[in-house]
Amino acid sequence: MRKKEIEEELNKIYKEMSNWPKINKELNYVISKQEVERRELFLIAREELCRLEDAKKSNNRLVENTHEATFKLIKATLELDQNLNDE
Repeated sequence: MRKKEIEEELNKIYKEMSNWPKINKELNYVISKQEVERRELFLIAREELCRLEDAKKSNNRLVENTHEATFKLIKATLELDQNLNDE
């Protein structure tokens, strides 16, 4: 991933996180276990992107590839979850 792509993904995550208080209120502050786990994945994805940035700065391709693969796996999981919820 290029630095710009990382920034775009981080912005998507921050946008999602900014909606959480609104969602909490709509759910009357009773948040399901599935929603908690979904949010945890967003936080882990954010952490992986930050680690990916650090790996790029240190020119460590193995670590960079590991964090990029982990992020892509998390992103695919979140997209699958979203698709299942839309059906």
